[in-house]
Amino acid sequence: MASLSILFLFLSQVHANITGQCSNCHTMHNSQNGQAVNQGDSAWGESYASDEPLPNLLIASCIGCHSSTDGQTLKPFPGGVSVPIVFNTSGYPVNALAGGNFYWVSPGIASSENDTKGHNIFGANPDDNLSEAPGDPRGGSCGGVTACHKNLNSTTAPGSFGFTSPRQGCTKCHMIGTETPKGYHHKNSSDVVRDSPSDGWYRFLAGHQSGAGSGVSGIGDNDWQYTTNSNDHNEYLGYSGPKTSEGGFSALGNTVTAYCTGCHSVFHIERNSTDSVWIRHPSDAIIPNSGEFANAFSSGFDPLVPVARPDLSGWTGPRSNATIGAGGDLVMCLSCHRAHGSPYPKLLRWDYKGWPGNGQTNGCNVCHAAKN
Repeated sequence: MASLSILFLFLSQVHANITGQCSNCHTMHNSQNGQAVNQGDSAWGESYASDEPLPNLLIASCIGCHSSTDGQTLKPFPGGVSVPIVFNTSGYPVNALAGGNFYWVSPGIASSENDTKGHNIFGANPDDNLSEAPGDPRGGSCGGVTACHKNLNSTTAPGSFGFTSPRQGCTKCHMIGTETPKGYHHKNSSDVVRDSPSDGWYRFLAGHQSGAGSGVSGIGDNDWQYTTNSNDHNEYLGYSGPKTSEGGFSALGNTVTAYCTGCHSVFHIERNSTDSVWIRHPSDAIIPNSGEFANAFSSGFDPLVPVARPDLSGWTGPRSNATIGAGGDLVMCLSCHRAHGSPYPKLLRWDYKGWPGNGQTNGCNVCHAAKN
């Protein structure tokens, strides 16, 4: 909203906790001078679409906080803190953050082509192509609960992870934490490696709404990769385990790939179990230092094609060069895809279908260097 004066004080540097007065994010009665305070899902720059009270006495929803009508993907506020923007309603931003942007799957530009470019979290815009997550042989059923991992777009059962109460698509991946006394936005950890419930995991990517159990380990760039180069980027954990099962935390540890297989489980099976024939591109697999991969990452770490590390312990921050070879770095889901969305089909990081001749880098050749 143009007149929005509320200061959302979000994470600065590596800290995940919000600082500032409680009233920056919460309202006691949703009333100030006779006017509602809540903005609901309205993006910054819009007029209020809804000012009904929100759960947890919040002033805005996840979408309301992290979306904007202009092209900025970091919203600066006094005190040197910023809010990351992951949905720009006016177009795909020039400086999209690490996860990309939800612009192409927003209700205003819905189409069967655009729906291939992002994870659809918008309740008013069902996907034109898919009714459930591809690569899930359970049909969205998990542990006997119908629609457990079926659909990010639906906010009511069936389709909302089996819960009967509404949940946004955002919180189906970024578990905000309901443990007493505080949720993840209040985690006060200064650990560089986020690898536990007490840290809020990496980007709040936890296995359950309560935050109990498993989650994703990683090192988050302090501006969400608004600026990025070989020394300035996120770091992800990988694990080179067997690739003949559907993955998951139990098989792959606290990795991004394990998290993705929660919904896209069979995409982790890279070879036929009977004759070991390749059937899918590997994920969480070590990049060899031989053959067509011998010159992979010859210019150092490429943020366009991030890799996973076999170990994050003991680090003080991201390192610049990939260690390619036996026991080295790994290709993972996010090496090729952006988590939120991209300008390209299948959420790809580059124009896979338009190369060559599109004037863009083919990210495949960063690893498959001999085939450039």
